[in-house]
Amino acid sequence: MAGLRSVAEHLSVHAKVLGSGDAEADAFGRSAFNRHYYSTFLTVRELLVAIDIAWAKTPHAEIPERIEKNLIARIKDTAKRQVRDGALGAGRSSAIVGQSISAATEIASVLKSAYTIRVAADYEPSHKIVFGASGIELDSCSIGEASSWYVRVEREKWKLIAISKELGLVS
Repeated sequence: MAGLRSVAEHLSVHAKVLGSGDAEADAFGRSAFNRHYYSTFLTVRELLVAIDIAWAKTPHAEIPERIEKNLIARIKDTAKRQVRDGALGAGRSSAIVGQSISAATEIASVLKSAYTIRVAADYEPSHKIVFGASGIELDSCSIGEASSWYVRVEREKWKLIAISKELGLVS
């Protein structure tokens, strides 16, 4: 994913150099947003695969729901079972579930926004790249915001992986 992020940065710099009104600048800008999306998507897919290999082929648009519903349900069920079996305290269970919901909500929110921008970049040529003092934008999303998607998701992904390890869902 780091490679895709570097490519995205290179594409956005090249788009800025070419400047507003240049058809290639628009294409480079769109590609930059696309690469930022895919670096983010791929790190989330790593999370899904770590939890359940069957989730590897989840369609892009369904991933936020898979994380917010299926993953959280699995964590809740496992924590509840471990409390019942005496392997986990009720307070720790409550903390785990709360942290999981928070992390899953953040990942889903970022992915929903990023997916919307990626679709505009790839399929909506009437949505133009805007060049400004702070860089490039697409549909009011700055390239800086797009470059933060990966970092935001990665932080929450590792929280979910740590929780999943604690519960024995992943090794």
